[in-house]
Amino acid sequence: MAFRYGLLIGPEHIRFLQNTRTYVQINANEQLFIEGEWVELDDTDTELLRQFSEDIRKVVPEIVSLAVDGVEVGLSSIETMLAGVGSKSQQAEWRALIRETTFQFMSRFVRTGDHFYLAPQSLNELDNFLNGELKPQLTNLARHTVGAVWGALRDALRQSDHNFERSDNQDLQSVAELMDKITFGLDEKMIELEAKSALFCQRMRELDQLETQLQARVPLLQLYDVVTEKN
Repeated sequence: MAFRYGLLIGPEHIRFLQNTRTYVQINANEQLFIEGEWVELDDTDTELLRQFSEDIRKVVPEIVSLAVDGVEVGLSSIETMLAGVGSKSQQAEWRALIRETTFQFMSRFVRTGDHFYLAPQSLNELDNFLNGELKPQLTNLARHTVGAVWGALRDALRQSDHNFERSDNQDLQSVAELMDKITFGLDEKMIELEAKSALFCQRMRELDQLETQLQARVPLLQLYDVVTEKN
């Protein structure tokens, strides 16, 4: 399931946006504006709009909160693991990569008081970001700084107390051990995301069905289909 438009939710309104332009706005859960023009509704239409609006208000904040909390937990786990690893400049390099990688992603999820923003996207993009973008970049950085990182963690990671020489392959194995530790929090969060994804998908399908009913009553809304099922 996916949102075709961005959704901005405040206490008094819901807006469907694309490239900062508002195409549909719902005021107080019962007034509908399309392209800035007020659409007159009868009692049945208004009740459908109210149900649709209230369901959006339930689903979107949960998705935004899950995304924000998920990334924050992941970053906290990584930064805890990196505390004391390598020099101060190396630690700063790790933190800079993490923050840079997450900044663009997190701009699609905004939570400020009673206001929520969700950019157009599908529900699986958070998992793709954590598993497909952040972890590979961390692994790549670890391989480029393996000497310093291994020097700092050697005593904690090695299997034996005896002195021995390490080959390049063994260094890469050390990186894998390090990354396993660093991404443990991310893996836990992804398990939680997977557990919730089925529930979110079902609720969005119900939201899509309600939107379809409303579009049948207000044909102009068919031009701005916000909830969709991705093939």
